[in-house]
Amino acid sequence: MATGAVYTAFGTYPLHLVNTAGYCENYPAEEYPAANAENLMKVNLLGSLYIAQSFARPLIKNGIRGGSIVMIGSMSGVIVNDPQPQIAYNMAKAGVIHMVKSLAAEWAKYNIRVNTLSPGYIATPLTKNVINGNADLYNRWMSMVPMKRMSDPSEFSGSVLYLLSNSASSYTTGENIVVDGGYQCW
Repeated sequence: MATGAVYTAFGTYPLHLVNTAGYCENYPAEEYPAANAENLMKVNLLGSLYIAQSFARPLIKNGIRGGSIVMIGSMSGVIVNDPQPQIAYNMAKAGVIHMVKSLAAEWAKYNIRVNTLSPGYIATPLTKNVINGNADLYNRWMSMVPMKRMSDPSEFSGSVLYLLSNSASSYTTGENIVVDGGYQCW
């Protein structure tokens, strides 16, 4: 258990968790291999639940009030991306967003806040690899983003810090903050 290792090393339980685990695959819905879909759901959705449980369980058990969990969702949890077919990813990220609301409602009595940060297109090495040599895909994506660019990963640190902050967001729980350059405006 990761939180147990932190306790052993530092003598205290962590009060902040940011979960970024996840991956995406693209298959047409009618062709999506069942084993692939199940694995993606295990990693993206169930993995998020398990890490949240691992974080909260010792806090609750030991009567430690407080804590903040930020799950990284995706705009794909609230919209359907175009043109890539990614039904399992969309389902998993929608599930993460709703799971966060459920956890926030259950754990509010322990003063554990749970929120989602859902980014749009980010200029990560993985995304750059997808669009490398595919100007049509990049141009299509950017035609739907009012800011006409992908975000840099560093542009999320402020939102994460806000959600983790006990002073700035002490009354914020169960929320999904979408940082997508205006993608949902259209």
